[in-house]
Amino acid sequence: MPSLATLLWVAVTATTAPADDTPRAASLVEVPAAPSRGDTGPGDEAGAGPTSVFEIDGVATGDAPPMPPIEELPSRDSGEASAPPMPPVEELPSRDPDPGAAADKDKGPWIRGVQFGGPKDREPVAGGGVGFFDPGKLEDAGGAGGVVQIRGYIGLNFTVSERTDITARDPETGRFEQLKTLPYFGGGAANLYVGAPIYADVVYARMAFEFISIPRALPGSADVAPASTPVVLMESAALEVNPFAWAKRSPDWFRVGFKLTGGVFIVPFGLEDEQHDAPVRWFVSRPLAMSTGRVYPGSWIDAGIVLKWNPRFPASRRSVRPIELDVGVINGDACTRTRATDLLYRYQPIGQVVEVCEHQLRDSELTPRGDGSVLGITPDNNGNKSVLARLQIRPIGALNLGGSFVWGQHPPSGLTIPDFKGKTFIDADQAPTWRAGAHFDLNLDEALQSKFPLPHLRGEFVYGLDAAIPTADGATPTLSDRRMLGGYAQIAQPLWRRKKTRLPGLILQYRFDFADPDLDVPRVTESGGAARTDFADAYLYDEAMQGHVFGLRFPVLPRFALKAEYGLLLEDGGAENQLHNNFFSLQAVADF
Repeated sequence: MPSLATLLWVAVTATTAPADDTPRAASLVEVPAAPSRGDTGPGDEAGAGPTSVFEIDGVATGDAPPMPPIEELPSRDSGEASAPPMPPVEELPSRDPDPGAAADKDKGPWIRGVQFGGPKDREPVAGGGVGFFDPGKLEDAGGAGGVVQIRGYIGLNFTVSERTDITARDPETGRFEQLKTLPYFGGGAANLYVGAPIYADVVYARMAFEFISIPRALPGSADVAPASTPVVLMESAALEVNPFAWAKRSPDWFRVGFKLTGGVFIVPFGLEDEQHDAPVRWFVSRPLAMSTGRVYPGSWIDAGIVLKWNPRFPASRRSVRPIELDVGVINGDACTRTRATDLLYRYQPIGQVVEVCEHQLRDSELTPRGDGSVLGITPDNNGNKSVLARLQIRPIGALNLGGSFVWGQHPPSGLTIPDFKGKTFIDADQAPTWRAGAHFDLNLDEALQSKFPLPHLRGEFVYGLDAAIPTADGATPTLSDRRMLGGYAQIAQPLWRRKKTRLPGLILQYRFDFADPDLDVPRVTESGGAARTDFADAYLYDEAMQGHVFGLRFPVLPRFALKAEYGLLLEDGGAENQLHNNFFSLQAVADF
């Protein structure tokens, strides 16, 4: 222990040291260190190893206390003492096809999970949304789908129509008397379409309702335009599946070329029926042969299943999709659908007297049976199913050539069932019923890319048969086979193109209609008599008619158009059988 004298000497020396402006610093210096007690062995000498002390301005203060050892914690990934690993984060496919889609004006307005309208260049609603699901090109769905599309259209019609009294003829000329011309609002339509991809390009669901105001236009009745009747039609309620989406390494013509549709849909036949909706229809009115003319039963809505093959090839080809083939099976048949169309568009209450679909022999009576429909869907009253096929060939994108065929069987129209405890229409004898058609569509403006606007041409031709069931031996037949023939040809000529939108300007258009629902009338019978065509007789819907429709169409905006037309209708049977049924119509239609 230092003595008191030593401590006093150190204190005096520190107080008398010269002033130094240099900051005092601590430094670590090496000095010999004595071995620790536990480490000294025989022969070890003191000072065998260096140690450290703190020195302040050259004055050592003694040994610094040793630093405690740093404890090394076990790693999360090592040994039994490791913490359990974190579970991996599962990355689910996004339901939003594009996180920025809500702000993308080109994709239309969005509410989370719902899309109203769609891209600016979208196609209008037609045929219950028949072409909205295109495998390989569906841009409105993410990996898990879920984006509900809501689309539709609204059409407003105004018509001025002539009217005929078929119960009275002028005694001098023998012609039907004309009634007061009737102006009315009606005959327009609205459509609401809802569709959603269930899983991207694999499964799609769609549903569409058409709200139509039918004026019950009946050629030959006292009023060709009576009070309109609102009707709701279910145009589609279908699931669509890409059956080969799993074949990732297959070429596009196979992997995205097929589409399977099941449920309720517009029967694929020709062009006009799937494109009868107001936004895509050229005229206000529909062709006679494809609507109420009893040639093809227009707006044929049925339940069944259809497989479409529409292969996609490299864009280097002149036509990216040069072929389209539909084959399918449906519940209804052409004869039954013809009767259902009569009830829908003509004023004939269900359960009352309805004209048959076969040819009615002149000495027979009307049959008290009617084929009704629910939401416009063809009733299934036959003992089998109908098969259908349609082929479309596009050598270039602007040209479409093709043919369609639907074949089935129907029960006898004269059969009545007092109750349904035993045999019904399904168990009765069946007779063939079929329709065959050909179509042509050429848009010269797209095909030739001319400096000046060129016309668009389209036409369809339909021939068919509703056969009668042979009678038992010795029985007097009341019905025979009915053969029908009809078609239309139309042309549309734009007068100019608009520079900014490239939309056509005012379009001049003309359509020629022809519909003969019964080729055996008029004719000379085997007994030497005459089967005459007369709107005043008891045999309805067998009169041939021609139509000349002159129209204007003006696309005001990309999805808003105005139409105007004048229809001149001519009836078979000479001057005495002419009706006063010419008309003038206006239509405004917008799709969203």
